[in-house]
Amino acid sequence: MSTSLSEATILVPVNAKEPGTPSPSLIKLLGPHSVIVLGYYPVPDQSSTDQLRSQFGEEVTAEVAEIASQFEGEGGSVESVVVFTRDRNETIDNTAAEYEADAVLTTGIVSESLDTILVPLRGDQNLGRIVAFISLLARNRDTNVTLFNVAESEADAPEGEFILRGASDRLEEDGIDPEHIEWKQIIGDSPSTEIIDAAGEYDLLVVGESEPSLRERILGAVTNEVIRQSPRPVLVVRSN
Repeated sequence: MSTSLSEATILVPVNAKEPGTPSPSLIKLLGPHSVIVLGYYPVPDQSSTDQLRSQFGEEVTAEVAEIASQFEGEGGSVESVVVFTRDRNETIDNTAAEYEADAVLTTGIVSESLDTILVPLRGDQNLGRIVAFISLLARNRDTNVTLFNVAESEADAPEGEFILRGASDRLEEDGIDPEHIEWKQIIGDSPSTEIIDAAGEYDLLVVGESEPSLRERILGAVTNEVIRQSPRPVLVVRSN
């Protein structure tokens, strides 16, 4: 678990057809980092991409730039990009790769505060990056981080506990106040169900992909289900 990150780049996709406004809590959490606001404009199969870009491109670009500007002033950098696309997932995946994003935000109901973070962990190859990302996200904030492991049997519990203790130690070494770190382990035969059930008690989830493609969103079947069903926004840490 020796991976380290000197800074975090976070991709924030927004539907450019209905962009909305980012919540103050999201701006406060992500603003100190490098934020890429991706405005993706859905292009129906029967429509012309060039025609829609010509008709709405200038307006959409201004709206997405306005969203990006709201992240300014928190100490990080921000950039906006607009893509007219027929494939949202492919666009997010390609943009994340182009900007070498460390994490991608998914949609979800954003609370008034983003002060409690649930971090499901298992022994995958992305573990070091997940913990390094959490270190940056929680540093210099009164953020409570709960490291969470679902052991599928009593026999698997010791390995899960080892992972949780190691991650907790690493966060403390990185300067996170130990009072803001806890770890929990439960025994359950459906990790995705247990994570989703627990998610409602937290403001944000941070999960990792185990393959280098956000489009696949695979951590076994677990990450896919968590992203699809989570009542909270999810930050997916890329394996890069």
